[in-house]
Amino acid sequence: MQIEQIALSDLLPPVYPVRRVADDDEMESLIHSISTIGLLHPLTVVREEKKYRILAGHRRFIALKALGRTSVPCNIIETSLDARGAITVEENLVRESVNPVDLGYYFKHLIEDEGQTQAEIGERMGKGQPWVSRFYRLTFLEDDVQVAVQRGDLPARGALDLSRIKDVDTRHTYTRDALLRGSSGPQIKNTVDAYMNYEHVIDKALQDAQGARDQVYAEAEPLRCTWCGAKASDKPGDMVWLCGECLRELLSARTGNSTVTAGDNGHEPEQVLEKAE
Repeated sequence: MQIEQIALSDLLPPVYPVRRVADDDEMESLIHSISTIGLLHPLTVVREEKKYRILAGHRRFIALKALGRTSVPCNIIETSLDARGAITVEENLVRESVNPVDLGYYFKHLIEDEGQTQAEIGERMGKGQPWVSRFYRLTFLEDDVQVAVQRGDLPARGALDLSRIKDVDTRHTYTRDALLRGSSGPQIKNTVDAYMNYEHVIDKALQDAQGARDQVYAEAEPLRCTWCGAKASDKPGDMVWLCGECLRELLSARTGNSTVTAGDNGHEPEQVLEKAE
């Protein structure tokens, strides 16, 4: 291990920081710790032309600048471009409390921008592809769910379990319930498993209800003219309907004018009169 004192002006920030969201309280705590206790761990850097690129310790670098320091002890390593991402993640997992969503986006950067596979990342870190996939999948959740995970309101595993519910409205209902109850990851998993086991029963019940409603509509007696019984189409059943022929006769009888017309030439819906209470 090669440790050297390097000027802060010679250090370059990470190409893609693991932390996407800054926490002011945590930064203030780190600044206070360094000012009172000192820097417990050197930064990890790699040579890049005449400067050094930070692989791990970006927050410590920011804290030292805030304290007015001019240099910092650094662990200088020699590594390939592909291995840098794994070192950054490993260092941050050991020394920093990185939230799962930020880690997921860092894996997304390695996979989509640098062309690394989930299996390669997992192998370098000694974790395996499923471990990488779990964090990567967090980046595809709805924005409000990602925020809840970042804040610690919703466990990451629980958020992934909820994503198994395909129906959007149902998923949102279960998510709100988990947030209100403060459910743990295992509790959310059990709830989602129970839903998935009975999902086909619920879907069948909904389909049966829809079928019964359609049957009622199909068998409903069509509205007829109150006077002569001619059928009406698509008219509310709680109305009194008169066909054009009967309406003309009714209007003629009320006015005593046989020339009053309703504007049609047959038994077509002409006017709907509200039924008297």
